[in-house]
Amino acid sequence: NKNLKNPEEGKIPSFPGDYEILGMWLSSPNKEKGGYIDLQEPRVWVDLSLYEDIFSSSLTGKLQIADGVGLAETLPIIGEETVHINIRTKGIKKERSGDVEDGPFTGSDSTGVINIKMRVYKLTNYTKVNEGLFHYTLHLVSEEYIMNLKSKVRKTTLDPTTLEPRRISATIKQLYKQFFSRGRIAKKIFVEPTRNLTDIIIPNQSPFQAFNFLASRAVSAGKHAVGSSFVFYETVRGFFFVSLETLMAGGGT
Repeated sequence: NKNLKNPEEGKIPSFPGDYEILGMWLSSPNKEKGGYIDLQEPRVWVDLSLYEDIFSSSLTGKLQIADGVGLAETLPIIGEETVHINIRTKGIKKERSGDVEDGPFTGSDSTGVINIKMRVYKLTNYTKVNEGLFHYTLHLVSEEYIMNLKSKVRKTTLDPTTLEPRRISATIKQLYKQFFSRGRIAKKIFVEPTRNLTDIIIPNQSPFQAFNFLASRAVSAGKHAVGSSFVFYETVRGFFFVSLETLMAGGGT
């Protein structure tokens, strides 16, 4: 990227993790006609933090709000709201190859923009700053986590056609498609191939519990992953079912 080869102030990130918000909206089933509130114009958010953890099954976040219009009471915010965020690395601009507009690098298909949809599950630190202005924090979790809480897995890992034991990686793909791809555009999931066959029964667990249950029994098909300590986690780019050995070797990212 030419901005990285010849850096200029304002055209590259000023520090690792530096980002810019292209759009942020709050939608609520309590708002008439399914409308939304633009948190950018006028800007009412103060700080946004997103957390990725390889030992956590879902993305979490915190959004600090400076509310001068009584948003929490008039909407109201009760934990059914959805926050939509369009975000990209600061200073990364699109390239152009002739008449074709690429992503942040010449020839790339990606636009460089990450679209995140998260659910509000808690409101804390409600503080009065002055007359008519209040600060509070909205706690966020990925939408798939809420879907996960509403589902239960009661099935065996046997192949449904042949009733033969099958690889755990195949079971993970089938369960993810069943619970998170129905009638919607699902997030991507990276599943590392596993070697061992299994015929266990998943005992009435949520999908995320089932994924972690299977992760504790998975053995990687790769020769580099001798220990095969699998983890299931989410980043802003999707879900990952991968061994720690593969991550340390530079794969699965």
